[in-house]
Amino acid sequence: MMCEDARLAIGADPDAAGPELEEHVRGCQGCSAFREEMRRVNAVIRRALAEPPDLRVRTPRRAAPQWREYALAAGVVLAMVAGLAVWLLRPSDTLAREVVAHVKGEPGSWLSAHNVSAAGIEHALQGAGVGLDLTSDRIVYAQSCWFRGHYVPHLVVETTRGPATVLILRHEQIKARDAFREGGMTGVIVPAGAGSIAVLTRGRGQVDDLAGELRGEIHWLAEPGPAPTPAPPH
Repeated sequence: MMCEDARLAIGADPDAAGPELEEHVRGCQGCSAFREEMRRVNAVIRRALAEPPDLRVRTPRRAAPQWREYALAAGVVLAMVAGLAVWLLRPSDTLAREVVAHVKGEPGSWLSAHNVSAAGIEHALQGAGVGLDLTSDRIVYAQSCWFRGHYVPHLVVETTRGPATVLILRHEQIKARDAFREGGMTGVIVPAGAGSIAVLTRGRGQVDDLAGELRGEIHWLAEPGPAPTPAPPH
């Protein structure tokens, strides 16, 4: 189950439960926090609507509090809807969206079929201060790409389920796994030491296995400094 599916289910019923949903929530801090927040909001709404409206004739002085109660309940409902929208749209408006846009900007990367040489892989990694223990015969595309103000390794790795694109994001720190589907791609961004790793496949491929493998294969090296300025000719 992906985060989007989990949050839709939780938004429809914060008390919903099922084997797939429970397994996802146990492993996803973001969706777990979302469910807790939705349950708190749901409890507030239930309390606000617990008493039936008092239809007795009241003096104008007593009518104001009754309207305030309805306004409070309506405000809580609107807050819940707005909060749900923010949670569901979050992957499309943050790092994940930019990752997808970058990968879509290099459509030829998916078509690579020849293994990249060790020198080519080293070139893609060295500018970002990244070491990678993954065997080179699985890497069919390797470039050093400008992304969010830094050069990052952009790789395509062959897996048993087809090619997967990998961006190694040294300067992007996230607190928890972020799964998404956008632009015809399925992806996940996972924290990895001082940075993070984005893994994407076309369609609805599996990305977590490769993401977990890469977390153990990546080493953060000393980041290269700026190239020295050449001395003027004499």
